[in-house]
Amino acid sequence: MAPAPPPTAWWRRNATLPNVITIVRMALMVVFVVLLARHADAWAITALAVAGLSDFLDGYLARRLGQMSDLGRMLDPVADRLLTVAVVVGLAWRDIIPWWLVAVLLVRDAVLATALLWLVRRGLATPVVTFLGKSATAALYVSLPLAYLAFDRWDSVYTVALWGAAAGALAYWGSAVQYLAQARQAGSVGVGTP
Repeated sequence: MAPAPPPTAWWRRNATLPNVITIVRMALMVVFVVLLARHADAWAITALAVAGLSDFLDGYLARRLGQMSDLGRMLDPVADRLLTVAVVVGLAWRDIIPWWLVAVLLVRDAVLATALLWLVRRGLATPVVTFLGKSATAALYVSLPLAYLAFDRWDSVYTVALWGAAAGALAYWGSAVQYLAQARQAGSVGVGTP
């Protein structure tokens, strides 16, 4: 049996700039929620914008710098889901978006979380992020903050933002179908993770 790698080896593999950015994004979620609750809207939208940009930046840097890591593959989707939850619950709590939209998005995440847990417990490969999944996330990252900015200011922009969020939610479920198909294939093939 091979000896376990020293903790410093794990640290060197995972202490990367993209992972630091992901952790900062997770911290910004807390900042956003506090600012939203205090009605400090300008600062809250700034924190949300930085968090949204960081989602694209960490993935780009990980590929560009060759710093893909196991920790990053785990943290990035967790940070994405937590950001989505923080934004939709916070905006619904402030009556900016309808609660049905929150339910649609959170039920989708719960379904996928259950599927991922099933895959991990069986040592199977987890789904690969799809273009539709990234597009749906991008649509939500644009339309939800736009709804936040336009609420009680520009009615037509607000309406467009809500329709954009609904379209993003539909694409979000479409990507869930893709991920569940990948999970089903992994389960039938029995592919183990490396």
